[in-house]
Amino acid sequence: MALFEKKQQLGQGKSEKIPPPKEEKKDTSGLGGKPYLTREEFRHWLRKPEHYPSTGLPETERVKLEKELFGLEYGSYIEKGEPEKALKKLEMAKFKAKNQVERVKIEKEIKLLKRFLGKS
Repeated sequence: MALFEKKQQLGQGKSEKIPPPKEEKKDTSGLGGKPYLTREEFRHWLRKPEHYPSTGLPETERVKLEKELFGLEYGSYIEKGEPEKALKKLEMAKFKAKNQVERVKIEKEIKLLKRFLGKS
């Protein structure tokens, strides 16, 4: 018992520091923490005017991008890993682009998709 009493005495002399609670990371992506989005929710996200200055793509081009990237094979829902797959496809297409105009257009699409994923 002498050891237990010494530990208590040593513990009383020190000021015990309690670490601050860890903040939970918020999901800043377009998914907003959900496992999937409907196509309508994704189109609504693309139509937001705050995405125009960063990419330079007009609203019609951004909405058309949804149909190009996520065709009928994806179904009516866009799941969590699918935008990342589409991003990889776009990055590969960027290097295969035949001229500078195509490359710039693909870079704008990549920028928009990265913004959706919360990576920018």
